Amino acid sequence: MASTRGALPLTLKSISSTKVDELYKQRELFESRKAEILKAANAAPDHREKARVLLEGVTRLMGYPKDAFDEDDDIDKDVVTGQQRSNRLPSTQSVYSNTDWLRSENINMRRFLLQSRHDASVSDEVVREWIARLEDSLRYHTVKYEHAKFYSDLVSEWLVDLEEKPGEKSLDKSTFEQVGRQEMHDQRATWESLVFSPADVDSQAVVAYLDKLFNQTKLSQQALKELREKVRDFGTSLRSNTKAFDITMLKTISSSLLRSDLLTPEKTSILKEFLKNNEVAQEVADVLNLRFASIDRWDWDSKGIPVEMRRHLNGKYRVFMDGDLIETILLHYIGLKWSVEFRDAFVSFLKSPAWKSNSQKVPKEVTNRRKHFITQEPRERETVDNFRKETYETDYFMTQLPRSLDEGKRSYDDHGDDDAVLPGDDDRMSPIETKQSLLHLLITESIIHNRLHGEFTVVRSDFKWFGPSLPHGTILAVLHFFGVQDDWLQFFKRFLECPLKFVHDGSEAQVHIRQRGVPMSHSISEFLGESLLFCMDYAVNQHANGSFLYRLHDDFWFWGKEKSCQEAWKAMSEFTKVTGLQLNEEKTGTVRLGEKKEVSETPTADHSSSELGSDSEMSSDDANAFALPQGDIRWGFLKLDPEQRRFLIDQDQVDIHIEELKRQLSACKSIFAWIQAWNSYFARFFSNFFAKPSVAIGREHIDMVISTLSRIEREVFAASGLENGNVAYYLRKVIAERFDVDNLPDGFFFFPIELGGLEIHNPFIGFLAMREDVRKTPRRIIEKVFISEEANYEIAKRKWQKGDGYSSTLRFLDGPKSFFSLEEYTAHLESTSSELYWAYRELLRVPEEQEIGPTTELSRHQMMLDRSSKHGDRIAHDWNSMNAYWRWVTVLYHSGMVKKYGSLSAVDRALMPLGVVKVLRQGKVRWQG
Repeated sequence: MASTRGALPLTLKSISSTKVDELYKQRELFESRKAEILKAANAAPDHREKARVLLEGVTRLMGYPKDAFDEDDDIDKDVVTGQQRSNRLPSTQSVYSNTDWLRSENINMRRFLLQSRHDASVSDEVVREWIARLEDSLRYHTVKYEHAKFYSDLVSEWLVDLEEKPGEKSLDKSTFEQVGRQEMHDQRATWESLVFSPADVDSQAVVAYLDKLFNQTKLSQQALKELREKVRDFGTSLRSNTKAFDITMLKTISSSLLRSDLLTPEKTSILKEFLKNNEVAQEVADVLNLRFASIDRWDWDSKGIPVEMRRHLNGKYRVFMDGDLIETILLHYIGLKWSVEFRDAFVSFLKSPAWKSNSQKVPKEVTNRRKHFITQEPRERETVDNFRKETYETDYFMTQLPRSLDEGKRSYDDHGDDDAVLPGDDDRMSPIETKQSLLHLLITESIIHNRLHGEFTVVRSDFKWFGPSLPHGTILAVLHFFGVQDDWLQFFKRFLECPLKFVHDGSEAQVHIRQRGVPMSHSISEFLGESLLFCMDYAVNQHANGSFLYRLHDDFWFWGKEKSCQEAWKAMSEFTKVTGLQLNEEKTGTVRLGEKKEVSETPTADHSSSELGSDSEMSSDDANAFALPQGDIRWGFLKLDPEQRRFLIDQDQVDIHIEELKRQLSACKSIFAWIQAWNSYFARFFSNFFAKPSVAIGREHIDMVISTLSRIEREVFAASGLENGNVAYYLRKVIAERFDVDNLPDGFFFFPIELGGLEIHNPFIGFLAMREDVRKTPRRIIEKVFISEEANYEIAKRKWQKGDGYSSTLRFLDGPKSFFSLEEYTAHLESTSSELYWAYRELLRVPEEQEIGPTTELSRHQMMLDRSSKHGDRIAHDWNSMNAYWRWVTVLYHSGMVKKYGSLSAVDRALMPLGVVKVLRQGKVRWQG
């Protein structure tokens, strides 16, 4: 059921009712005039007269009665003079609005009728075609009115479904025992056992660990000093700004807050109302300034902050607070300010000399030899090593922290059941895109590593109940270590120690003080968690010789040679033990892709193999003494298969969610609520967690996803007695039963709401459209690199032998007398090869959605769409403005829409409560249970 509840549906219902009343009046008037026109037309003595009567009637209904008359006809010149002029369409005019096209056809028909009076070449057959066209115009008007009425009934059904049920907010404790699934009660019990009991953590041990980690070298000491100074200066500056809020700042913070999960629908509506009136907004800003000025005395309401549990599609329940709105805005502002500052400080630390490089270590002697033999090396940016570093810094380092206040709080707990639109900076991926791109990166790295090094190991894990289990002592110790001042430390301590009470327990709910963990979805919680996890990032970097810990909040991955992975795991295990966290065994695992083997690296004539391939890794005995964790590696519905070296869909997990999808759909009481649940679960949740394809993942993955989606749809509707059923067939049947409406075209179900459709999203289209762009296998792409590198080697060799280039004189003085070997030339491709760099990027590439071309018939009807409507990249009059998905949908379904409604649009927008539908669709789905 959608999350929009309370007063908003009542307001929208009133708006919708007003529009429906007007629709009924217009429909009755139209049908009365239509009957008069048809009666007069049927009484006409011949076909030409019938055509004239119909033409006059149709143009009159359109609001342009002048279009049916000649300039010399006896009509009221004073009334129509303006229309007369507008009738004269320039001969060069080629683009019309919907009304312009229809008027142009009517005006042409008037001229042809006049011609037929005198010119016998205009046959009766042509006149009968005009009559049929005019009669169709009247019929289409009737169909559009009927559709508008039906659509309004669908909206009314949705609004009734959304109205708050009596007693819904007044559950007493005895009632609560009967509400919700067993897993909700189990998860609540676990949550309470963590949050309301203190963690057994030695804060002094945490500080000692941090001292040892960050004070190893003079470089790290200097970087830490600069970080602390930056944090201290910021804390002082922020505290002294007693006029932090003005209208602009309020709107910036509120915009970020509205994109979070923190506010209830009622508070969301209130905040939006605040922002509509600048005078009210200024009053709110003044109150916020007063509260911020006394932030040192701020504390939670001792009566307790209400909390509720919400279910997500992955089966997890999250506990959300429902605090005072003004207080929530204030805390969100403070959290965003600290988040932006800490991210900037951490990025500076990352770019400092204290952070070890990930690049393959190429001995200086080898570099000098290459310069001697090769006159032109690739640009530094065009190497895999450099691209890895840039990708890590841009996409995976501190992903949870925003770059600016305008970007706002970034979501992590994104389960893929909503449109994954990232607010703020367009160059940052959304949370779900970041997760999917990590899978692309993993498979690409496995392909490269196996080809170059003969082995690839990947480890994945996360922390068990990370948010609710974070020890307060650890958090405060980390903040103090990084230079946060005492007044702010006391504020954060009060923020953490929040009094909580469950709304489900009714008026007698007990108040408990939080003693562990951080509040869900608060921006302060994000920066507190990231500050702690930054220490883990740095620990892995230092202990695993510059390796990257690819981390999305507390979900972390690392890979490479097994020895490096062992070092990284050892560092993480030590971090976990000291900080009082616990690894999640269910999500922890190791997979080895490819057989481990030694890859010989041919030495040069002057240098040993150890110089060419030194990794400065730990000794073999030490590494083998620390085993990597056992278990599978999973993400979403995918499981990494070591035999096939790719992700496969776990069909057993899919089966569980098919049953859950059936349960959620059966709880929907209206067509629109059903569609919202279907789009969220089937079209987004399943599709997102099957992962977006990449070239490295290949066409096999796309075919696997398409096959699984087809199976899900079949099994969902098989339970409804629909063998070989599909979503359109099912809804067509339900609509016929509830509303007695038949003969709906397929396009009605998939066309956008602004054209009178239901806007069911079809996930098959995106995968099918990308399938054509995956033509080469990853193996072919990589083998082509080695073929190209061998050709480059031969070219460089011939140049050197001829004495061309930079090294021609040195060659005869003190250089080697023969060109270096192919093995030495290709020994460090990750640091030297632009060919490998471009192949690496190609493997990461997400296939483009191949576009569908328009037909002549479609183009005509498309140009008749209202040009004034702004629908972004959806179905519109301009084909070039539409994205690949909507082009596909339009071409596939347009003929049925035109046959039924006479155009691509099923209704006149003014006759439908489309604004109400759009508002309701903005609410997130609150899942049953």
